[in-house]
Amino acid sequence: MTGSEAAGPLAPFRVLDLTNELGQLAGRMLGDLGAEVIKVEPPGGDQTRFIGPFRGDVVDPEESLHWWTFNTNKLSVTLDLTTAGGQELFGRLLDTADFLLETTPPDAAAAIGLGVESISASHPKLVHTSITPFGRDGPYAHWKATDLVGTAMGGLSSLCGAPGRQPIRPTASQGYAQVSAQAVVGTLIAHYQRTKTGRGQHVDQSMQEAVTFTHDNASPTWDIRGVNNGRPGNGREIGGYKSGQYVYEAADGYVAALSYGGLFGLTARQSIEWLDHHGMARDLTSDEWLAKLDATQGILIPPAGPDADYLNETLVAFCKQFTRAQLVAEAQQIRNGWGIVHTPKDLLENEHLAEREYWQELEHEDGQVTYPGPWAKLSKTPISIRHRAPHVGEHNDYVYGELLGLSGEAITQLENAGTI
Repeated sequence: MTGSEAAGPLAPFRVLDLTNELGQLAGRMLGDLGAEVIKVEPPGGDQTRFIGPFRGDVVDPEESLHWWTFNTNKLSVTLDLTTAGGQELFGRLLDTADFLLETTPPDAAAAIGLGVESISASHPKLVHTSITPFGRDGPYAHWKATDLVGTAMGGLSSLCGAPGRQPIRPTASQGYAQVSAQAVVGTLIAHYQRTKTGRGQHVDQSMQEAVTFTHDNASPTWDIRGVNNGRPGNGREIGGYKSGQYVYEAADGYVAALSYGGLFGLTARQSIEWLDHHGMARDLTSDEWLAKLDATQGILIPPAGPDADYLNETLVAFCKQFTRAQLVAEAQQIRNGWGIVHTPKDLLENEHLAEREYWQELEHEDGQVTYPGPWAKLSKTPISIRHRAPHVGEHNDYVYGELLGLSGEAITQLENAGTI
């Protein structure tokens, strides 16, 4: 599969992708939009190929599910940028490119031909996007960071966890995901400006800043009220106000109860009637309890202290009596916004996603593999997942031969020399 077979809003454009974990999703997203994305790997393959899990549980750079996920819709070439020959070839590749994505540390960029000023001077139409942990300048510019450090330094971890316990890391790599997605936004804005001026620009994307952008109201709450939002567990904290429990155990899993006060949310009286219908309202229908509810409006300020504990215990016991589907169906009938906490298995079998044809089957040499589908639906220029992640150097002949015009003999010599 080569770029000539691509389709989508960015189909006429080419991306050179020199990213690691920090930015590999950005290249994937541009490829989903139809761009021809050439993943430039060192000879032997990119290090992210060795991130598990692996199909068959055998460590193999061609069987990494992590690699497959973040590198569909890409081509692969091998190139050693630490050599003079490799940098010369890279310069020729840049001549053919419209976008450059890279995650090179600022102090190492110039040494391998990725200096912002030199690239801007030699390729003024190029949109050059640098994705780094803390940006290209500032006191932390040369610090290294994993997703764990990014979510911590960006402040997201401080909002995650149980009350009174230490901060925790979100399970999925939110730092990497956020910085990649926001880098794509910045890249496309720079591209739009280029369509008007004919000139590219440099996009400097920091993981710390991308993560900080996800705080919701936490930063202004401190600035205005002097209150640090804490860790509310499976509830939520809004400006010092702590909601009730949001997630409850059902007979076959968990449900999310979308209400600021757990049971007592925007439809509190209907919730009491619901419990009462099943004979589990206890004394919640008494005049005393309804008066408490009316006094607190039952919306954003639910009862607190022992009253809140009592209400929560009631709902905990209630939810365990029913399946997730039963709870959600009945909640929807009384206009309470509940939902099933889906597992990956649930999502693959979900009727709604199936109806929208979300999941996509991609061909591998030994069969089809199911992948998440397009992350947005465009009616005129659809986003598409066209082909699997590439093998190491799978497209060397296409890129170096067809695009750069090198002969087969020249490509072989470069391979023997370790340049590609």
